Amino acid sequence: MLIFFALNTKKILVSSRTPPLPALKAFAALVECGSVAAAADALSLTQGAVGHQIRALEDFVGQSLVSRQGRRMQLTEAGRIYGYQVRQALDDIAEATERLTLGPERATAQAGHVRVAVLPSLAQGWLLPRLARFRRLHPGIRLTLEASMSLVELGRGKVEAAIRFGHGRWPDVTATPLLGDRLVLLAAPGHVPAAATLADVLRGPLLHASESWSAWLASVGDEALGLRPARPALVFTDSTHLLEAARQGLGVALSRQSIADAALARGDLVRVHAHAAAHSSRYHWVVAPDAADNPAREVFAAWLTAECERYALEQGWARRV
Repeated sequence: MLIFFALNTKKILVSSRTPPLPALKAFAALVECGSVAAAADALSLTQGAVGHQIRALEDFVGQSLVSRQGRRMQLTEAGRIYGYQVRQALDDIAEATERLTLGPERATAQAGHVRVAVLPSLAQGWLLPRLARFRRLHPGIRLTLEASMSLVELGRGKVEAAIRFGHGRWPDVTATPLLGDRLVLLAAPGHVPAAATLADVLRGPLLHASESWSAWLASVGDEALGLRPARPALVFTDSTHLLEAARQGLGVALSRQSIADAALARGDLVRVHAHAAAHSSRYHWVVAPDAADNPAREVFAAWLTAECERYALEQGWARRV
């Protein structure tokens, strides 16, 4: 009797912490669709029913997830973060159910789904601005991008392929070259005076992540003879933070050109020196050799390869430098 009571109490405690599923589904639909009307259409509900479920969820968590202006709802900062987590959790439940009922290989093939690990800097600066083309060409494929900076174990977990930057000689995977890159000096517009020399730039402040200032300088030529960069004022482990610091005018950054592509196109960053040094590493498409067949993965890989070739051609690069 005592054992039954303990187990029953635990069950009540767990369930009391979990919001009602209809409320979570309505909120996830609002986050994904962007409006109550679109969420209602997606769920085959009335707008009033969606609004009621979201209010019920807010009552459950004890804080506002959306701000209301008439019938319009806009996510609060807490709602944006929670919404991402809720969508991820519901996706994980759906995928786990598919894999349980269909088996891993059939579930992946039937869903038209591919999950790819990608460096956060490449995703934000280069890949995301191009995904609209992929969606137009392949609307039936569901793509999940998992931000990761390490070479994840492929094939046995949730991730079946990865885009990685390096030498490509990694054990137990098949790595296909995608794209070379260049090292460039970047800063916010107006941060470096037009008349500044390279010596002026190198006096700082400088921003550093993982790239080698000495390698860039060695490739410049006579202009860089006898010059040494100042000690970096700020050091980052994530290149997205490096670029944001440069955008905010905190210093000059040495960066891979690819990950700064979107910021350069918007004019948020500018190159402060004409020289671009060929990088010794490159991007690779990485898959486990024994990965199960997945047509969706092959479609995405082919599209990604074509986009890399297009970009290299636009930049005047050989694709596999």
